[in-house]
Amino acid sequence: MTMKTMEQERAAFALAKVRPWATKSDEQQKQFRSYANSFPFMIRANGLGQAAAFYRSKGKSDPHYDLYEILSEWLCQSRFALFEKQTDLLDAITENDMQVYMAAQTEALLLMSWVQRFARAFLKSEE
Repeated sequence: MTMKTMEQERAAFALAKVRPWATKSDEQQKQFRSYANSFPFMIRANGLGQAAAFYRSKGKSDPHYDLYEILSEWLCQSRFALFEKQTDLLDAITENDMQVYMAAQTEALLLMSWVQRFARAFLKSEE
């Protein structure tokens, strides 16, 4: 078994989550790509908690929610989870201390940069 860097693990996880969107309608691809592009900025501008709450608030039928789920799975359920033994990102954010929150915010930005890159590479755009 070969060892992978954390960056490779993030990239592989993101790719596995973005690729299925390439089979969806052009409109769905455009929406997902647009929201994936916005998510890292929202995290930087408003913080992980507020950005995650906004994306989750859009409802399960919206691509915002799918991006929230991708991030929640990585931070709460993957083998690299910073929020161990928790299944929902918002619960994890509100139940942990500031040090863990800040580490999770950094990790969220690193993961979402891969999601953003793969969305740009594989999905339709507005142009």
